[in-house]
Amino acid sequence: MGVETQYVDTYELTRLGQEVHGQAPIARFERLTEDLPQQLDTMVSWSLRGMQDTTGRHFLRVHVKASPTLECQRCLKPFQWPVDSTNRLQVVKSQAALEDEDVLDAESDDIIERIVGSQRLDVLELVEDEIILGLPYVPKHDVCPSLPEPLAQEPDADPGRPSPFAALGQLKKD
Repeated sequence: MGVETQYVDTYELTRLGQEVHGQAPIARFERLTEDLPQQLDTMVSWSLRGMQDTTGRHFLRVHVKASPTLECQRCLKPFQWPVDSTNRLQVVKSQAALEDEDVLDAESDDIIERIVGSQRLDVLELVEDEIILGLPYVPKHDVCPSLPEPLAQEPDADPGRPSPFAALGQLKKD
C-alpha cells in the first residue's frame, strides 16, 4: 500500500503486517543536508514494513535508498554516496522498555535496536535517521579523480631521494 502521508500508526502497522512506501526529495531532509554541499535534485526511496515474531514482539523493517552528495575530505570535490540500508527495529510501548537489558537478534547476533511505538510516527524523520547513520564519518572517494600531483604520489615514490632516516642511521653507527 503506497502512502502519501508521512505519519503512520506503528501499532496498527505491526499488528496487521502492513507495508508503506514512498519517495521524498532529498532537500526535504534538513538535518541531513544542513552541513552537506549543494544537493542534486535526487529522491529518497523508502519502505516500512510491520511484522511480529513468534513471541509476539513487534518490529518495523525500514529500507532506505538515497544518494546524498558529500565532500571528499581528501580532494575536496563533491561525490555521490549511495545509501542502501535495511534495518529492523523493535517497537516497544514505553520509554522504560527502551532502557531494558539489550536483547540479541537470533538471526544476526546484533543487539536489537528499539523505538517507542506511536500512533503518529513521523516516517520521514525515521528515514532521515537511517540515512544519517549510513554516512561515513570521514567521506572520501575510493580513488580521487583529481588529486594534486604531490598528493597522488606515494611518500617514498622517488627512488633517487634518500630516506630522511638514513642520515640518522649513519649517526647511530658512529
